[in-house]
Amino acid sequence: MNKFEIRKLSSDKTMDDYDVFIDGKVFSQILNEQKKVSLPENNLETFDDLCFAWSKGLDFWGDVRFVWNLINRKKAIVPILMCPDDLDFSCVVLVVEVEKTENTIIWKRAGYVCEEDYNLDEEKQKGILYTEHYSDRDWEKYGDNIALAKVDSDEWLQWIVENWDEEVFRRLMNYTLPKYEIAGNIIWFADLEFVFDSYQYEMVIDEYWKRQTLLELNCYTDRTMTFTDCVKMIKKLTRDGEEKYEEHLKDYREVLLHVYASDEVGSRLFELLQKNEDVLLIEIYCKVIELMWKYGTDEVVNVVDVTLLERLSDDVTVWNRLGEHISVEFKEYINNDLLRSNVAMCGVLPMK
Repeated sequence: MNKFEIRKLSSDKTMDDYDVFIDGKVFSQILNEQKKVSLPENNLETFDDLCFAWSKGLDFWGDVRFVWNLINRKKAIVPILMCPDDLDFSCVVLVVEVEKTENTIIWKRAGYVCEEDYNLDEEKQKGILYTEHYSDRDWEKYGDNIALAKVDSDEWLQWIVENWDEEVFRRLMNYTLPKYEIAGNIIWFADLEFVFDSYQYEMVIDEYWKRQTLLELNCYTDRTMTFTDCVKMIKKLTRDGEEKYEEHLKDYREVLLHVYASDEVGSRLFELLQKNEDVLLIEIYCKVIELMWKYGTDEVVNVVDVTLLERLSDDVTVWNRLGEHISVEFKEYINNDLLRSNVAMCGVLPMK
């Protein structure tokens, strides 16, 4: 089998400085060699300067959701490299045809997207206004409001300004993806037939997702974290984050931040600290809690104090292991302020 890797290309702390390596060779170089044989007339001189399309640092979260939706499918045409100037799907996009079996991942061929018949007016119709793919929740949420709007109306323009990530994702799923699947819209130039072990492949992309997530959290700027900001942050933590978010809404009809944060952060971190495994994921969840405490509004900080830290203090071992992964500043707040002010934690010993 072939060996699949995602390597960081330098020591720079940027989210897009990664590339795919196949059997120790950077993927863009493999494509360059294939292109010379298969497509000498193409005006793409080299693929070396293209950017890895799986980055969480793309221009919009809707773009990231689109790529990872395809990565997670059993069979899909998956973007792999893209123009670094735009970091979206409006410019050069290279794709691979991927098929998953029980034990293997197969990259069958590579090509680039042909945009000759791109139609902006048609694309606009395939965003929030495209009701053919509406879920029951979509109808409940949008059926008597934005779903009835017209393209370029004031109501529509206002909605997409406020919900651009969602609009981008829907356009990509409803307009761009179907075009990928129409013969002639992708110029296939390289037969690959790379076969990877599915376990090793999934381990690599899971590790990549986690490292991207931690980089994203470490880049959080000094700004107030609102309720909405907090929900968005939690939703982006895991590859199944969007699904978990929708499940929460289905169960409670609205976001209950204490419950949502407990399920998606507190409980997961508690289990990880019990096992003392997956240090990278532990760091991610600890960073989330600390960001909520440091930048959150009173509403967000209350979730940290009353729900997350109370739960993590239920087990002495978990509690002390938590202390190994947070800043001195946060630990001092917990030991000197929280444990003295939160009556529910009056019997909890300070972290070591």
